[in-house]
Amino acid sequence: MDNITLITLKCSNCSASLQISDKLDRYICNYCGTEHALLHNSGGFFFRRLEEKLDNLEKITEKGNAELAIKRLRSDLATRTHQYEVMMSEKDDLTRLLDSRRADAVTSIIVTAAVQAAILAINFPLQIYALAQLAVVINVFYHLSLIGKIQAERQKTAEKFRPELERIRGDIDVLEIKIRKKIKLADS
Repeated sequence: MDNITLITLKCSNCSASLQISDKLDRYICNYCGTEHALLHNSGGFFFRRLEEKLDNLEKITEKGNAELAIKRLRSDLATRTHQYEVMMSEKDDLTRLLDSRRADAVTSIIVTAAVQAAILAINFPLQIYALAQLAVVINVFYHLSLIGKIQAERQKTAEKFRPELERIRGDIDVLEIKIRKKIKLADS
């Protein structure tokens, strides 16, 4: 029959003196209930609280999860940023097109004003002069109304894109905050 050797160690949680068999791998303190691992080395025996191992394992797991989350969040951030850039590009293209149409209408009004000046400088019969004046007035009013419609279309374009752009921008801000938090967690 094997002789049982008892060793005395102190509980790492409550400091109670514990007498245990050197053959055990685990032991629960009779005083505080803390579970320990009994570790053997060349210098003797010592306890290590199992909770410490679990805490370390939990920290390692949290760090690994944080690193995985960072990758996923960065991918989501890249996707949302791309969506934002595409939508901004589409909005800018429409705005440039409307600005170009507005510039054309303004140019037409300027040309009409130059034609008006030429009509006044030349002596035309009254009937021709009246027809020319009518054409000038119609052209100016048409292009002024066109400029008004273009301006209204420009405002509609801005209003059409604003809610979605604001939503995507908000998503980007939230993702950036989450990434910073996960980086702190992964670095700790």
